[in-house]
Amino acid sequence: MQEELERKSISFTIQATKLTGRVMRSAVAALLHKIEKERTTPKVGRNSMKRLTARDGGANTITVDGRIRSFERCAKKHQVRYHITKDISTDPPKWTVYFKANQADALTAAFKEYTRKDLKRENRPSLLSQLAKFKELAQILGKDKVKNKEHGGPER
Repeated sequence: MQEELERKSISFTIQATKLTGRVMRSAVAALLHKIEKERTTPKVGRNSMKRLTARDGGANTITVDGRIRSFERCAKKHQVRYHITKDISTDPPKWTVYFKANQADALTAAFKEYTRKDLKRENRPSLLSQLAKFKELAQILGKDKVKNKEHGGPER
């Protein structure tokens, strides 16, 4: 019973010099208006499938391989609503993204940015391969040097 009351309770604060019935009524009305506005406005970013298809069912889909986090950042930036499902039957896993946007321009801008970032990442050389290359180069250069222990070192 206590948990049910905690889930349904709302707390708000009012700062007033004189707390009258009118002030209290206007504060409660403002709070109810804000709650109703949050409930009816579509949430930008990751949504549940139920919330995404609540008004109209026409959500577009796309399949993404590999990194999904970069798509999430682009979608939030351009105010695209989306839902992600993971297909674990394949290796590496594939992600199916259901998405909607209020404006087609926002949708195209989000996908352009995502594809640009993805192509840029593919063309970038691997850091581990560069490190291995420099390691081999350092070993080759290190063999040519002759160390003279007689000069410049600490004496024993």
